[in-house]
Amino acid sequence: MTPVFNELVIGGVMLAPVVSSVVMTVVIMLVLRPILRRIGFARLFASPAIAEFSLCIAIFSLLTLSM
Repeated sequence: MTPVFNELVIGGVMLAPVVSSVVMTVVIMLVLRPILRRIGFARLFASPAIAEFSLCIAIFSLLTLSM
């Protein structure tokens, strides 16, 4: 059985399902960044930028797999 992909249609333009995952990931990261800053997320890692990017990739992967 082939998977069914639900495309996002904006103004008559069909966008791939991955676009909605990217948008949701950006929104989640915008909400999480101030929270992570308050709890001292950057102090836990030698390279906070790489740790934050890894978290972003993990969120994107989970959203993509859940669709």
